[in-house]
Amino acid sequence: MESNITLDLNNTGSLDLMHDILVLPLLSFWPLATGWYLVLALLLAFVLHKGLQMYRAYQRNLYRREALAELTGIDKSAKDEKAALLLALMKRVALQHFGRDKVAALSHDAWWDFMESHSKVKVDDTLRTYTQALLYDADIKYDSKNIQKLERITAAWIKTHQGEEA
Repeated sequence: MESNITLDLNNTGSLDLMHDILVLPLLSFWPLATGWYLVLALLLAFVLHKGLQMYRAYQRNLYRREALAELTGIDKSAKDEKAALLLALMKRVALQHFGRDKVAALSHDAWWDFMESHSKVKVDDTLRTYTQALLYDADIKYDSKNIQKLERITAAWIKTHQGEEA
């Protein structure tokens, strides 16, 4: 079998006559296009706005952090006065957040109902009766179970209360 391939050295398609490929210069990332400046400005504004919101929320909740710190101090106090201190702390937190006009006049069932309606706290009737007796009956005996329950309710009230601020 014979091949009809002939080499033509005068052919302009020869490999040794090829030139280097022209490579375009690399695109620079800087300076940015105008649209990217706008995107960066919007991103910066968003980050500053969120940061300011977080700072304000942190400042608004300062009284909660202080109340929780005071609650740990009450934990170490004498058992006879512990219940009164816990009740006073809850009332002060409510006064701080909701204002004197909404909270100051509340007592007994109205107070507990207010607490339940503005937080995740649920107070049973035995604790309501026990705290009422603690405040107004000198002959009431210390009940560690009810005091521990009152401590848990106080901590939950401080952490979870919400509603319109004063």
